[in-house]
Amino acid sequence: MKLLLLLVFAFLISPLFAQDAQNNFVLEGIKMHDKGDYEGAIEMYKKALVSNPGSVQVKYEMASSYLQLKDFTNAIKYSDMVIAANLDYQDQAYTLKGSALDYSGKREEAIKVYKQALKKYTKNQLLYYNLALTSFALKNYKETDEALMKSLKLDQLHASSHFLLGLSMLEQGKRVQGILALYNFLLLEPESKRSHIALKELENAWKKDSKKEKSVSKKETDEFLTATLMLDILESSKNNEANKNKPAIALFAENTNAIFSILGAEKKDKKGFWWNFYVDYFSTLAANHHTEALCYYITQSKDGAYNEWI
Repeated sequence: MKLLLLLVFAFLISPLFAQDAQNNFVLEGIKMHDKGDYEGAIEMYKKALVSNPGSVQVKYEMASSYLQLKDFTNAIKYSDMVIAANLDYQDQAYTLKGSALDYSGKREEAIKVYKQALKKYTKNQLLYYNLALTSFALKNYKETDEALMKSLKLDQLHASSHFLLGLSMLEQGKRVQGILALYNFLLLEPESKRSHIALKELENAWKKDSKKEKSVSKKETDEFLTATLMLDILESSKNNEANKNKPAIALFAENTNAIFSILGAEKKDKKGFWWNFYVDYFSTLAANHHTEALCYYITQSKDGAYNEWI
C-alpha cells in the first residue's frame, strides 16, 4: 500500500517539476534575450522544449531571438509553429513572421501575412503599423496611409505611426497633412534619436518642394489648398523687414499658430480623419494660446531654446 501511494505521489509531482524546469529555462532565456545574448537565450529555450515540446510560448520566444540574430529561416519556422497551434501568442507570431519576411526582402509575402493576421486580429494596432511600414518601403502609399489611420484610431499615442504617416504624406507632396502628423509625433517624442530627423522634415515641409508638388493632382490638394498656399506666404514672410531680427523659434511659433488658426477657420463642417484627428486638436490648441509652448517643446532636439524659455 505504501509503495502504491509513493508511486501515485511521484506520478503527480513529476509534471510539476517539469513545469518548474521549463519556467526556469524560459525566464533565464528571456533575461539573456533582453541583455542581447540571443544565442544563449535560444539554448535556454531548447532546454525548455525538452521539458515541454508543445509549448507555444517557448517557440514564440525562440522565433523572437532568431529574428534578432537575423536567422530569418528559423524565425519563420518557429513563428509558423505558433501560428499553426492556434493558441496564445498567435498574433505576435504573425508580427514576427511578417518582420522576418520583410527583413529578408520578401515584402510582398510579408504584406500577405499581415493581411491574413488582420482578418482575425482586427484590433491589433501593431499589425496595422507593420503592414504600413512594409507598404511604405514598397512605395504603396495608399495602403500605407489606410493602415496607419487604423493604427492611430486604435492607439492615438503611437508615435511611430504619426512619424511614418508624416513621411508618407510628404513623399506624396501633401505638405499640410505631413506637417500635422509630424507636429503630433514631436509632441509625443520631442527628444529622441528620431526627433531630430522629424524636426528637419518638418522644417523642410514648410518650404515649397515643387518637384513633389507637381506630381500631386489638383483634386488631391483641394481639401488643403488654402492652407498649402498659406504655408508659402508665411514662410516667405520670414524675410520681411519686421521679422529680420526675430529669433527663428519665435517666427516658427508665429507661423505655426497662423496655420493652425487658418485650418481651424476652414474646418467648419468638414469631416474626415485629418480634420477630426489633427485639425480639431491643433486649432483648439492655437485658440487657447498654447502654440508657443508647443513649438518650444517640440524643438528640444535642436538646441537649448526650450530650456531657456522654461
